[in-house]
Amino acid sequence: MAKDTSPRRILFVDDEEGIRLTLPPILTEHGFTVTAIGNVSDALAQINRTKYDVLVSDLNIHEPGDGFLVIAAMHLRQPKCVNLVLTGYPALDTAVKGIRQEIADYFVKPVEIEELVKAINLKLRLKSLRSGHVTASRERRKRTNASPE
Repeated sequence: MAKDTSPRRILFVDDEEGIRLTLPPILTEHGFTVTAIGNVSDALAQINRTKYDVLVSDLNIHEPGDGFLVIAAMHLRQPKCVNLVLTGYPALDTAVKGIRQEIADYFVKPVEIEELVKAINLKLRLKSLRSGHVTASRERRKRTNASPE
């Protein structure tokens, strides 16, 4: 099986124009294809339109916590997408809510770029390994005619 070498697609959602103009080009330099969106409705439309490997969403896009709406939509429409939160207002209750929504990581602005890129790559590798393990397990069961566990 050939390894997929296409750039990983990131949907970046943040209402701060300055961060939308600076972070996506940096992520692009690290080999990602980035779509930057500034509001919830455009993010929801993009989720329905295009497949993404990673979502990086501000927690408070226009209203407090509305980033969770974007994350929930991504989780529903693209369950294999890795979801990350980026917030300038960290709080224990939002971190707990993030855990419940199966967010892969939670970053506080201003984010260290290398830390973010490292986390994205790690989460994508883990997702790929889990996916490969599940596929290999299914193939083994098919070959051995074993019943699923």
